[in-house]
Amino acid sequence: MSRRRWRITLLAAFATLGAIYPITSLFTAATWLPGAVLVVALVAGLGLLGRGLTRSRLLVVVVQVLVTGYVLLAVWAGDTFAFLLPTPATAEAANSLGLQALDTVQRYSAPAPLNDGTTFCLLMAVALVAIAVDAMAATWRSPAAAGLPLLTAYLITAANGDSALAVRYFVVPVALWLVMLHTTARAQFGRWGTTHAAAGGEIEEAEQDRQTLRSFSAGAVQLGLLGIVVAVAIPSLVPHFPPHYLTEGLGRSTSSGGEGSVGFNDTLDLSRSLNDQDQTPVLTYTTTGFSRPPLRVLATSYYSRGQWSVVGSSTERPDSPAPLPPPSQRRDYVITVTNNTLAAPRIAAPYPVVAVAMEGTPWSIDPVTRDVRVGRAVSSYRITYADLAPAPPQLRASGPPDSPSITSDDLAVPDRSKELLQRWSDEVTRGQDNPLDKAIAIQNHLRDTSVYTYSLDLGEPLRDSQGRLLDPIQSFYQTRRGYCVQFATAMIMMARAQGIPARMAIGFLPGQLSGEQYVVRASDAHAWPELYFQGFGWLRFEPTPGARSGSPPPYAVLGASTGATGGGREVTEKASSGAVPSAAPTTARPTAAPVQRKSPTFLDTVGSVFTWRNLAVVLALLIGVLAAFSMPITAWLLRLRRRRAAVTQQDLIEAEWAELTSHLSDLGIGTPAGITLRQLRTRYVTDGHLDPENATAMGRVTATLEKSRYDLPERTTPEEAAALHEDIRAIRRQIGRTRAWQVRVRSFLWPQAAVSYWRSLPGRLGVSGRQGFRRN
Repeated sequence: MSRRRWRITLLAAFATLGAIYPITSLFTAATWLPGAVLVVALVAGLGLLGRGLTRSRLLVVVVQVLVTGYVLLAVWAGDTFAFLLPTPATAEAANSLGLQALDTVQRYSAPAPLNDGTTFCLLMAVALVAIAVDAMAATWRSPAAAGLPLLTAYLITAANGDSALAVRYFVVPVALWLVMLHTTARAQFGRWGTTHAAAGGEIEEAEQDRQTLRSFSAGAVQLGLLGIVVAVAIPSLVPHFPPHYLTEGLGRSTSSGGEGSVGFNDTLDLSRSLNDQDQTPVLTYTTTGFSRPPLRVLATSYYSRGQWSVVGSSTERPDSPAPLPPPSQRRDYVITVTNNTLAAPRIAAPYPVVAVAMEGTPWSIDPVTRDVRVGRAVSSYRITYADLAPAPPQLRASGPPDSPSITSDDLAVPDRSKELLQRWSDEVTRGQDNPLDKAIAIQNHLRDTSVYTYSLDLGEPLRDSQGRLLDPIQSFYQTRRGYCVQFATAMIMMARAQGIPARMAIGFLPGQLSGEQYVVRASDAHAWPELYFQGFGWLRFEPTPGARSGSPPPYAVLGASTGATGGGREVTEKASSGAVPSAAPTTARPTAAPVQRKSPTFLDTVGSVFTWRNLAVVLALLIGVLAAFSMPITAWLLRLRRRRAAVTQQDLIEAEWAELTSHLSDLGIGTPAGITLRQLRTRYVTDGHLDPENATAMGRVTATLEKSRYDLPERTTPEEAAALHEDIRAIRRQIGRTRAWQVRVRSFLWPQAAVSYWRSLPGRLGVSGRQGFRRN
C-alpha cells in the first residue's frame, strides 16, 4: 500500500473529527466524543485493511458499514444478541434508542441533555459521516467530494447553535480538506509524463518538473488560504438570520448583562442534573401581601419517559376556568412586575390569578391550568392574585374530586414504576384516611433531611442487574437524592397512587429583596406539586427540603388548624420540618425508615461486570486488535508453516532465504526480475548499507544458498542451516536500523507476503472448487 493512501486515510479521519467536534456545543456533556474517536479510527482501519486486500471499492464500503454497525449494536444492544448475532429484539432496542433521541431533540434546544439514545444516534451519525468521507477521499480518490459529508456534519451544528459559528470550528476541517485536495492533486500532477529528447537532458527535465510542481503547490496553497479568509470574513460583514435551535423552549438570553429576552423551558427532565446557577435577573416586583408565594409560570399534568412536558389535551377542554373559592375563603393581593424579561407567551405570577392589567398587550388565561399567556413580550404588568388558606378541617371534608379542570393525566402513573409507587405511598400514608393527611404525610416524608438529600448533582445514572437504565422515579427511590424536580415528581406520583389528582407547577422562588423591590433571577427556577381538593381547586405543596425551596403553605403544615393567617403569613422552616404546636390535632406524623440496602455479594459483583454490554465491548476491542494485527499474524503463520513443511536442509534454507527477500522488499529493497544471486547480494550490501561484518555474513548466506542448490544434498549440514539463520537475523536487524521508523512500522503491520496471501485466496478457493467439481 502506498504511503499516499495512508496519508489520505489519516487526513480523512482527522477532517471527520474536526467536522463533528462542534456538535459538542449542542449537548450538555461531551462524553460521546471518545466513542466517536474510536468509531472514526475503526472506519479508517477497516478502509485501510479493505483497500489492501481487494480492489473492489464497493466491497470496502460494505465491510465498513457492516462491521461498524455490528460493533455499535453490540455495544448498545449486545444483551439482545443470540450467539453473537443480532436478533429482532436488537432492532427494537435500536428503535427505542432512536425514539429517545428523537424525543430529546424535539423537546430541547441546545444545549440538550445527553442520554443513551442521543449518544447512540450521534455515534451512528459519526460512523456514516466517517464512512462517506473515507470512501470519497481514499477509496474513490475524490477528496473534493468528501467536502459534502464534512459540510453536512458542520451544518448540523451551525443550524442548531451559535457557538459552532466560531472561526476555530470552521478552519480546522476546511484546512484538513484542503490538505487532502492538495495531496491528491500533487500526486495526479506528478503522474503527468514528459517526453525526454535525450538521455543527457533527463536531469534538466526532472528539475523543471520539480519547479513546476512547487509552483503548482504554492498557487494551490495561496488559493486555499484566500478561500478560508473570505469564508471567515464574509459572515462577519453580511447580516444573517438568527440561528435555529433543536426546538423552542430552553431559556436563553439574547444578550449579556441581563438584557434581552429569557425563554422558559416547557420540559423538565428528571435524569438531568440542574447545574445552571445563572444569576441573570428575570424580573423585579413589589407585592401588597405579607408573605411571598412562588411565582408560577406554567403547570402540566403530562409525564412520559422521565420528562414533564406541556402538551395539548385530547379531552374536551372547558370554555373558562373553574370559579375560585369565595372571598371569605381567600385573601386577594396585588403584585406589580417590572423589568420582566420572560419571553412570550409566558409570564410569572402567584397562583391563582384573579385579574390582569396589561395595557396594550393581549392576554388569556388557560381554562385548565389558569396559566396567563400573553400575545407578545411585556416588560411590566400588574396582577391580582388570591392567597388560598383553607382550614384543614374544610379540606378533610371536601369530598371526592370532581371538576372539568381534572384530566386523565392528573391521575396517571407510569406503568414501569406503578408497583413501586403504590407500595411506597402505602407505606408513607399508613394510618391516614383522607387526602389532606395523606398529602401532608407524603410532603413531610420527603422533607425529612435524615432520609433525603437535596443536591443539584444527580450523580451517575443507575442501572439494573441487566445493565438497563432505571426509571428516574426508581432511581430517586434508591438514591434519595435530588432537587425540586425529583421531590415534586415523587410527591405527585405518590399522591396519584393514592387517588389524589396532582400536577407539576413550574416557576420561580419569590427572589430576594433588593432595595424596595424583590429581584427574581434565573437561578431561582423552581418546581412544586399542586394537588386538587374539591371546592378549593389546585393547592400548592412543598416537598423539597433545604433552604433552596419554598416554605409550605399553612394548610400543608402538620397540625395547622386555622385558616388564613394574617394574609398568608410565612410558615417557618422549623415548623415545616415537623414541630407540632400544642393545639395540633392528634395526627401522627408517618416517617418511613431509610431503605436498607443489602451489601453486594461476590457473585453480584461478578454479574455486574460480566454483562452483555461489557462482553460486547471486550469482544469489539478484541476484534479490533485482531484486525489491526491480522497481517503480522498471517505473515508469522506463513513463516511457521513454511518451516514446518521443510523436509530437507535445502528446503529449510530456501524458506529462510524467501523470508529474507520478502522482509527486505517490505523495507524498500526489492528484487528486480532477471537478477543473479551474486548481483542481488551486491544490491543488498549496497542499498542496505551493511557494515563489513554483515557484508561478510551476506556472502556466507549466498554461498550456503548456492551450495544447497547446486551441491549434493547430503553435503548441506544442519550446522550450516543454523549459521545461515543467525546471519540472516543479524542482516535484518542492521538493515532495519537504517530505515525510517515509518518504513519499519509499515513493514511490520503490512507485510507483502501476508497481503499477497489474502489477495490470492479467492483464486485458490475457486481453483479448489473447480477441481472438486471435476472429481465429482
